[in-house]
Amino acid sequence: MSEMKNLKEGSARLLYYRERPTGNRTPKTRIVKGKPQAYFEEELERIYFNEEDIRKFSLDKHGQNVPYVDGHMTIINNYMFDYWGYILGAEAIALYAHLKRYCYGEKDFCWPNLELISYKMKMSRNTVKKYLSILEDHGFVYHFNVQNADLNNTNESPLFKVRKKVPLLSQELCDQLPQVLQVDHEKYLTKLLTTCEHELDLDPSVDYSSLYDDLIEKGNVRRKTRQLSLFEIDKEAALKRRILESEQSEADKVRWQAFLSEMRNKISKPYL
Repeated sequence: MSEMKNLKEGSARLLYYRERPTGNRTPKTRIVKGKPQAYFEEELERIYFNEEDIRKFSLDKHGQNVPYVDGHMTIINNYMFDYWGYILGAEAIALYAHLKRYCYGEKDFCWPNLELISYKMKMSRNTVKKYLSILEDHGFVYHFNVQNADLNNTNESPLFKVRKKVPLLSQELCDQLPQVLQVDHEKYLTKLLTTCEHELDLDPSVDYSSLYDDLIEKGNVRRKTRQLSLFEIDKEAALKRRILESEQSEADKVRWQAFLSEMRNKISKPYL
């Protein structure tokens, strides 16, 4: 019997998760130009997902997908360049193409090296992440961070679920196009309706944030242990001392003072 493979086609037990802010912030200190600087670090919590839920999760099931029409296809449907390009931007389109090229066959997921993609696109990792966020907002890509449970939960490259079919623009997005593209888009739809054998929803509005929230609800929240700042540690210690002192009886205080006196007699003072 062949061994069950993970989504990365390996045999290791992988953990898939998303991170989101909890709303709490921890005071921190850093050195900037040789001087201490106070700042707040956002607290994050991790939401873990079952691999089967990720397998079943599909972006292609939502919205009206552009049907295949002979002559309208290049490597990516021309609709992506002609109309989505204005909404997403050329950089996001290029990033989508880089991710989609790894989704061969029936696969709608991949795990490319983001650093390698950043080199190919001649942009920083942070810039790549910015365009990933744009693609995610419009339902083209959704990423999951990955940990290897067989290697003490070490982090691996993220896994991306990628939409392989290009969706039609919603009416709201069409209204954002410049007039020349709106006219061209209308001509495209008119021609598509005469050649398409399937019924089309010409206003395929999808709330992707709600779609993602539904998936998040299936996850298992594991919040990171919150680390206290030095200020909070001192404050907590002072509070504990006050509580202990308030619980001391008079006999306890007398015994403590006797103990301190005995220690002073037995331990010599340090030489200055």
